[in-house]
Order: sequence, then structure tokens, then C-alpha cells
Amino acid sequence: MSSPAQPAVQPDDRRPLTQDFLDRFFGEGNDVARLPYIQQRYAKVSHIDSTVPTLLPRYSKDSDTFSMYVIANSSAHAAQTGELLKAFVGPTYCTGGDELPAELDPSDPVDSAVLDLAPANSTFVIRTTSNKQRRIELCDALDLLQRTASSQPRRMWNVPQPLGRLIAAFDAALAAGGVASSKAALDLIAAQGRITATNLAHLRIKRLNRLGLSRELLSLHGLGDILRQDPPHPVKEAILNAVNSAIISESINRGDILEACDRLQDVSLPLPVHADILSYGDEAIAVLLTAAIGRNDAAGLSRMLQALSAEGRTSAVPGPLWEHASSLVASTGSALASTTPAHGQGSPDDAPKAVAHLDQVSSKLPTGWGALLQLVAQDDPNVTQTIDDESWRGWPSPADADEELAALLTDLSNESWSRVWKIVGPLIDAVGYGDASPRTARELITYALAFDRLSNSDLIAIHALSEIFLRSSPGASAYRDLLDELRESCDRWVSPETATTAMDFADRLVLAACPDEEARLRFAVALLEPLHRHQRRLDTATIAFAQQLSEELGTQFEWEHAEPSSDEESPTAALSGRTILLYSLDEAVLARTSRELERHNPGLKVLTSHDKVGSPTLKKKAQHADFITLATRCAKHAATGFITENAGKARIAYADGSGSASLLRAAVNGLLA
Repeated sequence: MSSPAQPAVQPDDRRPLTQDFLDRFFGEGNDVARLPYIQQRYAKVSHIDSTVPTLLPRYSKDSDTFSMYVIANSSAHAAQTGELLKAFVGPTYCTGGDELPAELDPSDPVDSAVLDLAPANSTFVIRTTSNKQRRIELCDALDLLQRTASSQPRRMWNVPQPLGRLIAAFDAALAAGGVASSKAALDLIAAQGRITATNLAHLRIKRLNRLGLSRELLSLHGLGDILRQDPPHPVKEAILNAVNSAIISESINRGDILEACDRLQDVSLPLPVHADILSYGDEAIAVLLTAAIGRNDAAGLSRMLQALSAEGRTSAVPGPLWEHASSLVASTGSALASTTPAHGQGSPDDAPKAVAHLDQVSSKLPTGWGALLQLVAQDDPNVTQTIDDESWRGWPSPADADEELAALLTDLSNESWSRVWKIVGPLIDAVGYGDASPRTARELITYALAFDRLSNSDLIAIHALSEIFLRSSPGASAYRDLLDELRESCDRWVSPETATTAMDFADRLVLAACPDEEARLRFAVALLEPLHRHQRRLDTATIAFAQQLSEELGTQFEWEHAEPSSDEESPTAALSGRTILLYSLDEAVLARTSRELERHNPGLKVLTSHDKVGSPTLKKKAQHADFITLATRCAKHAATGFITENAGKARIAYADGSGSASLLRAAVNGLLA
């Protein structure tokens, strides 16, 4: 075996790996010396090159796990390194780690050495099986990647994109359930450095809230400073949601309100505890009420309880918390009711000034989807506040304005179209899974395809828009026009690297009503033929699902199923008796993914949930699961945060998309990690 080729670069493009780093990386926690057929290949690696990723092996004898650390030379190059990994390694040679830079553990001696050497979010940890031949094949593929990258002409991979476009891609991917894609967009935003640290933190908080990662959110550096700067409303609510989920909800559910108050006092954050309670969701309301109880603010509690009662939102408050708050108010007498303002916590004397100020501000802001779209197209500065504050969540669904929005989109100029993508994320979220906005979705799809918006995050958003269109049961002509337009784009993006997204589109063809079989077949062939042609680069689970899709859609493709070598244990042999929980708001996707997992893993118990908030049933499922996989399209922290807080030691994975293939891919990766 030859050593990895070193790129022909000038001395200025190389910096040495110090002996201290090498001693730490190959020291405690790394038993790669027990694999001489691996160690010898990388014994001479002594430099980091600015043009190619650095490759370093790690092995743990206790768990018999092997991985390759692929270190990009900067955070900005991490996205390109990820694309190279998908092309050269993909699911063929690895069982995970190729989609996103790893979250390295500072307490792990090997990870700590890498963190001291390389920039944040620049290291991928590629895993593979315990089979010797598979490990060699992984190293061969990575060495080929390195040699190919070193022989390419110099180029600037991180060509700057407009910041607004990157943020729009982030929002669209996050709303459409693209967890990995939203992380990639966020890393690009951070790498460009053209955004303030505070605004970047707002995006991180928004993403962690969607994923339900409450403890990670509360551990963010400088969170108190962010709150002191009066951030947008969704940022405040995300932090309150995290406090509820991670700090006080368990005590409240047990009925121990005083313990919840004590736990809340330990939170060293300037929480917005005097805010208008009606502007928040159920989780944040619990925190505001608990804070008022803790400071014995009977007057504030009285105003909040009356406001909730007037709006019919008493069910938003857990029973024990409502009873304790009501008892405290009652113990002070009933005279408080006469001083209660309609909303908020301000005094009656402040109300006229506050209302006048709000009227002045709101007169400049859009109050509906049509007005928002027009202002976005005109690049009006007032749009930023509406989108950042997510005031659109209080509007009627875009489905109610579908005709108006489609007509406005039809008349836009190219320059205006370039700005409109920033409303795609809010629109996908607002439509949800219950409504249909077919004409608006159709216009946005046409724009995306015409302007080659075919990045991973764009494709995930296009898939969500296609689902919104197809759920309206379009007629044969409209159905055929959409599928033919999507089909014509396939040669520009379908490949083994985008296999999961392509199969999400194919899966949607199976799930949606079909008024034109020939149009469906044409699109299915365009999606699956490139994958069939390169099927040797696909893993077993992907090939199995592709075979099922081919049979359901009538493409007549025959797929080869790779047989494991005689000395390689089936990767799912250890799953018998284990339990996985699948979460998605799309019940059809849950059913298909569940059937596919059970079909190929007979001993695996599969649980599913589509609950929008926490419940005793969901808690029991999360607590008993060994593995959890979540699809987060249109999901709320009330469900995702509830699941993660009750997951115990379960291994959690997230789908990068909202279709069956995305959920299945994430589940398989989680099972084999």
C-alpha cells in the first residue's frame, strides 16, 4: 500500500504537524498502532496543506471502532470538503460522518488535540465497519480524494455569495427539515464573516430550538449578552422554551412548583419575564408564570391569568402551575382585577404611550402575505423586522391568499425574483402539513428551476414546495407540467451524492395521487436512472429502497444487492431486541419508513410519533427507545425538545429532508453509528 500522495505545493502552503500534536493524536485514546496495515499508510504525514484535506486514522480496541479524521484547512473549505467526501466516499465506504463536520469532544484526548490544531467546524470523522477490507477500501477512497484534490488547479472554493441569499437558504432548509443542509448554510454564513456575532447567534439559537437541543442552546457562549440586547421575539421565545424544557418542566409536571421556582432562580440569564404573555407559546408561558410565582408577583400573575382566560388559552398552562398561580392571586384579594391591562405587564399609565408607539411602527409593517411579498420584492427595509420577529405566524395561512400571491409572483422582474426566496422558509412553515397553496408553490418552483437554485438546501425546499402542490390533487395537465419541469432539471443535480433527495422526490410520486401515469413514469426514470447507473456507489439500504421505488413506479430497473463478505457480520445483527423511535409530522412518511426498517431488520422494534406537543405516550416512547430519528419539517420545540429531554441515553439522528428516503437514511445512519 502506498502512502497518501502529498500535494505539490510551495512551502508557504504547508505548515508542520508538531510533535506535540502527533503525540497527542496517536497517544491516549488511539490504538491505531494495533492496525499496522493502517498505521503504515499514514506514518509519514507531517504537514497540513492549504489545498487538500489532511487524513489521520483512529482506532479503539475496546469497541473495535475505526474512523478517519478528515481535516479541512479552514471552516470556509469545510463545505467543499463535504462535497468531496460525498463524491469519493459516500455511503459506499462509510457508515456515517460524511455529511457534516463532527462535534468534537474537548474532554476526549484525540478530539482535544484536533480542536487545538484545526479551526472549528472543519473536521469530519468518517466511520466504517469492523471489517478489515472495508477499512482498507475507505482509506483507498480517501487517498484517491487527496491525490485528486492535490492535482487540481488552484481555485477559490469559497466564492462569496450574497449574505441575504445564504440566510434565505438557511431559513428555507430549516423550515423544510434540512438539518444537515441548514448547518452547512450556517457554516458558510459564519465563514464569510459578513454578519455580526449577535445576528449569527440568533440563527444558531433558531436552529437549536427547531431541533429541540435545549441544553446545547443554553450552553451557548454569551447568551446573557444576547438577551440584554433585546433580540427578536423568536430568539427570546427559543431561550424561554429551552429553559422550560431543560430546567423546570419536570418539576412542574410532578406538581412541585416551588422546586421549579428554585431551579429557575439558578438560571443566570436576564430572561424577559415581564413580557406580554399572549405573544408567547405554551412553553414560554410556563416560564413566565413560574418566574412571577418565584418573585411573589401576585399583581403580575393576576394580569397574566386574566389575559390567558380572556383569550381562551387556559389549557396552555399545566394544571398544577395554574392552580398554584390562582391560589397566590386569590390570597392577595380580588382588587387586582381592576388594574389589569388587556395585554402585557406594563402599568395603565404607560399604555397610551405604548399603543401610540406600536401604531407608529406597525403602520410601516406588512400585515399579510401579499403585502409582505410586495415589500420583499421592492427590497423594503421594513421586511427584515417582519421576518426576524416572525410576526407572520399570527396571520391567516398563505393558503387563504394563494391566488393573490401567485398573481404577484407572476409579474415580478428578475431582480425582484432574486429577493423573493427569503419568504420560502416562512411560507413552508406557515402552510404546514394541513393546508395547500398550490399556485404559490408552483410559481416558486418554476423560479428555483429557472434560476438554477439547485443546492442541497434549495432542493430540499423545492421538494417541500412540490409536496405542498401535490397535496392539492392537481388535474392531469397541472400535474404533468410540474413533473415535466422537474424532470428537465434532473440531469443538473441527480447523482449518487444526491441519492437521498432524488428518492424523496420519487417517494412523493408514490404517495401523491397520480392523474397521469406516463408523466409520473418519465419523472421517475429521470430520478432513478442515474442512481441505477452508479448503483455500486450506493449502500445496501439505499439500493433496497431504490428497488422498492422502481417496482412501485414501474421503471423496470433491476438493482444488485451486495452480499456481505464471509468474515463481515451483518451490520444489523446486533439490532434484535432494540427499539427505534421515528418522529415526523408526515404520517405517510412515518408509515413507509417504519415498514422499510421492519422489512430489513426483523428483530428491530419500530415506534412512531407525529405528536405536535409532548404527551405521556410520547414520553414513554422516547424513554424506551435505544435510537431516535427525527424529521423536523414544520416541527415545534414543544415536541422535539420534549423528545430530546426524555431520550435518556438513546442515540439521536436527524433527517436532512422531509421524505421517506431522508428519514430512512438518517435512521440507518443512526443504527449503524
